[in-house]
Order: sequence, then structure tokens, then C-alpha cells
Amino acid sequence: MQDFIKIPKRLAVVSLIILTLLIMSVITLYFGASGSIVQNFLADHVDQETLPEATTALKEALLPLIVIVLFPWMLNLLGILYLKRSITVSAIMFIVAGLLMLFTLVIPVLLITAGTMLIIRHRHYINYEKYKTHYE
Repeated sequence: MQDFIKIPKRLAVVSLIILTLLIMSVITLYFGASGSIVQNFLADHVDQETLPEATTALKEALLPLIVIVLFPWMLNLLGILYLKRSITVSAIMFIVAGLLMLFTLVIPVLLITAGTMLIIRHRHYINYEKYKTHYE
């Protein structure tokens, strides 16, 4: 039974790593918005009079993005942790997290593929392999 969990678990771990890197980079950009590198970038693209408004607009745009990405990250982590206990619940968590991250391209492919593989393989295991004995 544990053989069909390996590939979906690897896909989920890869997407969790990508999501963690995305969250860390957005948090770093949020807290570094008043730093010199971001201020120089904003000064090149906006006028000097509107620089404080651009900094606040950047922070106001990044805060909802952190919240939007944090919820699928938690679903992905819970799906990995619940993989041994309940396979269908994990698969549903992976699919929902993938659907919530549709604005990215790689993460939904990984998570929806992992969830679908878990559902199909678990259904096949229940129907054909679970109740077979070694004497058949």
C-alpha cells in the first residue's frame, strides 16, 4: 500500500519547497520595501514626490499575496502530514491547494497530479489488491 504514496509525496514536497521559497521571498520583499535597493528601484520608475505612496502601495499589494499563498502552503503541509492516515483527505487537500494556486503555473500541475494519482491508486488498491490473499 505504501508504494503508491511515494511519487505523489515527492510531488507534494517539491511544491511545498517552491511555495516556501515564494513565501520567503515575498516576506523579504515586504519587510525590505523601505530598504535602499527597493527604494532605488521605485525611484527609477516613479517620481520623487510619489515615492512614499509607491512604497505603501507595494506593501499593501504584498500583504494580501502573503495571506493568499499561506493558506495553500498550510493545506499542502497538512496533506503531506495526513498522507499516512487518510489518503483521500490528503488527495483532496492537494487538489484544493492546487486549485487555490492557479495563478502560478508549476504548483497546480504538481499538486493536482499528486491528488489525482492518490485517488486513482487508492481506488485501485481498495478494489483489487486489499482483499486478495496469497493463495489466489
